[in-house]
Amino acid sequence: MLPKEFKPKFSYDLIRLGKNHDGGYLIEKSSLVKSYGLVSFGLGLDWSFEQDFFKYNNCPIEVYDHTIRYSSLKKFSRNTLINFFSLKNWNKKNINILLNNLFIFYNYKKFFTGTVKHLRESIGLGNKSIRLEQILKKFKYRPIFLKVDIEGCEYRILDEIINFQEYFSGLVIEFHNIDLHKEKIITFINKLNLDLVHIHGQNAEYLDLNNDPIQVEMTFSKNPKIISNSLVLPHKLDKPGNPNFDEIVLNFDD
Repeated sequence: MLPKEFKPKFSYDLIRLGKNHDGGYLIEKSSLVKSYGLVSFGLGLDWSFEQDFFKYNNCPIEVYDHTIRYSSLKKFSRNTLINFFSLKNWNKKNINILLNNLFIFYNYKKFFTGTVKHLRESIGLGNKSIRLEQILKKFKYRPIFLKVDIEGCEYRILDEIINFQEYFSGLVIEFHNIDLHKEKIITFINKLNLDLVHIHGQNAEYLDLNNDPIQVEMTFSKNPKIISNSLVLPHKLDKPGNPNFDEIVLNFDD
């Protein structure tokens, strides 16, 4: 059973941004519209969330990920080309995935231009790191939407998010190994002045002894629009992170 603090109180006006499976998130519509910018911590090889955000809100976007470089994207495309010619199971889905991966470097160069920036800096720790306050200063402390997907390092910046929470219109964050950090997450939720509007379990990760996921995505919003007093999870817009496995049904303490 997940703590009751992990459960949204109502159903809210949500929209899905990003891919149908891993890489897509549900966020509250008004927090999207009210944002003067989007700041994403963590990029990997998928920027579909950022692309959809930009379609709805043509605002400045800054993505921070020090692990992604031109050379790694070119290598990924080259390996994809090799796999393309060795593909045995020729179907539309596999071909589309391969084509998207093959042109990933071109798509990267096309999207990250002008006011949409990828900065090769880490968050919080290290010589080439940047602090959250420095980023907010660049946006002149106007409300931004924050996306956090940094593979377990999110716990290092929770205090910073709390300290500068007044400058966020919304937040989506992936919590990893939640079985080890439930109290930290509960404290974070209780201190945050944004409302918890959605939670989704990552079905590709392990389940704990209570059959609860050890990785979840949580979405928060400032002054969200309530559409119903009853909550239904998974949401109709939710998709399993891994399409090869069933969606996880979440259970909460009373």
